[in-house]
Amino acid sequence: MYQEMYNKRKEHLLKDVNIHPKNREVIKEFLTFQEYKLKRKEGLTEVDERSYKTLYFYTSRINNLNKWFENKDWSKLTKVEIKKFIDDLEDGKIVNQYGKRYSDRSLYYQMLQGKFFGFVGKNHIVRDILEEFSIKGRRDTNQVRYIEEDDFKKIIDCMTNAEQRALGYLAWDIGENISSLLALEKEDLKRQTNTDTGEIEYLVILSKEKLKRSRTPRSELTNYPETVKYLDIVLENLKPSNKNTSNGFIKNRKLKEIHNEEKLFKFGWKAAEKFLRRAVESAGVRCLPGGERVTWKDLRSSMACDLLKKGWTNDEVNSRLGHRPSSRIIDRYINYLALDRKKSKKKIYEGSLIKVEMELSKQKEYNKLQALRMENLQKENEHMRGDFSSLMTKTTNKLKEVLGQVERLEKEKTPLEINNPS
Repeated sequence: MYQEMYNKRKEHLLKDVNIHPKNREVIKEFLTFQEYKLKRKEGLTEVDERSYKTLYFYTSRINNLNKWFENKDWSKLTKVEIKKFIDDLEDGKIVNQYGKRYSDRSLYYQMLQGKFFGFVGKNHIVRDILEEFSIKGRRDTNQVRYIEEDDFKKIIDCMTNAEQRALGYLAWDIGENISSLLALEKEDLKRQTNTDTGEIEYLVILSKEKLKRSRTPRSELTNYPETVKYLDIVLENLKPSNKNTSNGFIKNRKLKEIHNEEKLFKFGWKAAEKFLRRAVESAGVRCLPGGERVTWKDLRSSMACDLLKKGWTNDEVNSRLGHRPSSRIIDRYINYLALDRKKSKKKIYEGSLIKVEMELSKQKEYNKLQALRMENLQKENEHMRGDFSSLMTKTTNKLKEVLGQVERLEKEKTPLEINNPS
């Protein structure tokens, strides 16, 4: 998909007579260099889809830069003109399609101080300006943004079909980048029964080809029954789509020509952004703590917060997010949620609880000993009663025997012996 989009946009740039001829030469040289670089960097024989995605976004930035520099010959730009452009971008005089300042201006600065302006010998000017005034051009990446599980479910309730809800639950449950989730196919999902709980779950296989280059390939199990429910519906109704695409570069084509039959979702990230925005507005949900509009990326960080609060370790959450074990990105959420401080309080509580449990254990042992003693005493008493009863029976029998003998002797005596007892 990105290959076709990139090639059409590249052709459009190189043939656009409204773009300065020398700038078109630079564009061609830069894109040819990047194609070769990406292929060699990744050890590929041909440019892959992920590389075409990178190249596609380059063409968008190139088009913007040419517009912002008013189609002037880049090789003739002065330091004053370049600095004015940087100031305008930093001061928010240059805005995005939503009328807001560009949040990640560093993407443009990387191009200008790198190979792109290197072809016209101006990259050193950009580098000097950025270094002199310590300009980063990137928003604060330490910002915490997340939503609670109840708010997420409100958003899901405002989505209109099973496909949208399946994608929503995958984003919350698995926590992967939206572009990677949109690339999932039927073979990437394995339906199975959890041997411990007996519940149905899906093993979601996140292969290298479908992930960002910085993300770790892995397989993750779903946690929510709703994820299973909506994936079942999507897989059961998997079929080619006869709808036309709305993408301007590949318009008047059927979606089935772009998305193969095995793909779970027959739409792109723009369509996903659109229906998420609509659902978020209908639900009236905003990010904590700053109240920003909820994006797909926020669902990923929200999943991390939710798991941390449910007792997952930061290493376990990092692994689910596809971060390297050494990554400290999750630390800002741990600090914000005060989980470490709560752990300290929990340790104090658990320490007190352990003491109570020890005392209870001792009391149980004492009670057990007392019960054993009572049982032994009862047995001993029963034994004594048995011995006493036996003794009384023997004594009674002996007495009866003696009395019987006396009676016999009395009967055996003669009258004379009776009258003269001696």
